[in-house]
Amino acid sequence: MNGEEKLKEKSLEQASLAELWFLAYPLIVTMAAQVVMQFVDRMFLAWYSPDALAACVPGGVLAMTFGAMFMGLASYTSVFISQYDAKKKYASVSISLWQGIFLAVFSALILASLTPLGGWIIRLFDHGPVVTELELKYFGILNLFGGFAVINNALASFFSGRGKTKIPMWVTLCGNLINIGLDYVMIFGKLGFPEMGIVGAAWATILGSVSMTLIFGGLIFAGKLRKRFKISRLAGFYKPVFSRLLRFGLPNGFGFLMDIMSFTLFTFMVGNIDIISLQASNVVMSLQPVVFTIILGLGIGIQILVSKYQGLKRADLAVKVVKNACKLGYAYAGAAGLAFFFGAPFFVGLFVPAGTENAAAIAAKTYPLMKLVSMFVLFDATYLIFGEALRGAGDTKFFMKVMLFCAWGLLIPGSWVLIYKLNASVFWVWSWLAFYAALTAVIMLWRFLQGKWKLIQVTAD
Repeated sequence: MNGEEKLKEKSLEQASLAELWFLAYPLIVTMAAQVVMQFVDRMFLAWYSPDALAACVPGGVLAMTFGAMFMGLASYTSVFISQYDAKKKYASVSISLWQGIFLAVFSALILASLTPLGGWIIRLFDHGPVVTELELKYFGILNLFGGFAVINNALASFFSGRGKTKIPMWVTLCGNLINIGLDYVMIFGKLGFPEMGIVGAAWATILGSVSMTLIFGGLIFAGKLRKRFKISRLAGFYKPVFSRLLRFGLPNGFGFLMDIMSFTLFTFMVGNIDIISLQASNVVMSLQPVVFTIILGLGIGIQILVSKYQGLKRADLAVKVVKNACKLGYAYAGAAGLAFFFGAPFFVGLFVPAGTENAAAIAAKTYPLMKLVSMFVLFDATYLIFGEALRGAGDTKFFMKVMLFCAWGLLIPGSWVLIYKLNASVFWVWSWLAFYAALTAVIMLWRFLQGKWKLIQVTAD
């Protein structure tokens, strides 16, 4: 046992900062890799054409929206695996994996069937004939084959739920490297590939996801783990676990869907202000995940550890996990916020080079948005830290209700009024989004401090 493993073992019982870090840093690296992949993808498309950049964000966000509920449902498999692993019920670990896989495959088929609906939504908002056509192509490919990402969430849960977060990290890094490499050759037509533009970017994303599915499958079903956990022998439908996974996972996925769907609708509505505002908003939306996704990686670690200690009936240790998470999360979000506030010209220049058409106009609208984002990221950190803790404890119905109220009772109606009735600028529309983020952060913090989550039991004894 090396030094890292000894320290991890020593800190296991006390829910220390070290334990959270050992579990979370591979998840953070995983999320960071996805941010880099998305960043490079959009940067290549920005270099290819301004229209491709304008189309990739709404099209990509819509595809993510359609898959959000299914990914939230499939990823909740890790909570079950975490609790059963903590109780040393290893047969239930394998059974939970299979239920997650069944849900993921079924979800993939439903997701593919929704592709025509997505096309209708894109046409409804009509961002102009050129941009709309590119959005349709990009979304169509991403959504039709988006089920691979859902399946990957279920397969990754087998490792992350047991605290083996390095394995999903390496698998994701491999998939992302394949994606980035294919991005370059398929967008610009290199190494014998035809020049495919935004279509090439979409296929690169799908092929990266397929490669991850193959790697996960090989590790789980063709290696030592198959024998150790009797994965083949325990294959099949098991109603008690499947029902509980639906009971807790469905509100989790639906709440995530409400959040993402409202953000998607917000993105499309911003596109109706004017094309310069859309491009400015897209630049900021491409930067905001630099914080959101990294803190989400930490949040997944929080969810796993809170679930583990809830399964062991040690809510006191779950609280300690969250306190330690605040130290890590706010340190990173604070640093990123300062970078966005003072380094706005640098970040904007990455997406809008000086020679780009309307570069000055886009930059002028983007700089004030960067100031808002510097505060927005702190709200996001609070929302994710305490929201993921609640979800790990099984308080998924409350999470769903909050998203329904805040997203559809406040964010969307307010944005609609600002854009279509008051003709407000993109700055005031983003200010309303920042208020929404602050409100959800406060509610999640209040619910956690209230302590009702301590009484929830996710898995059966």
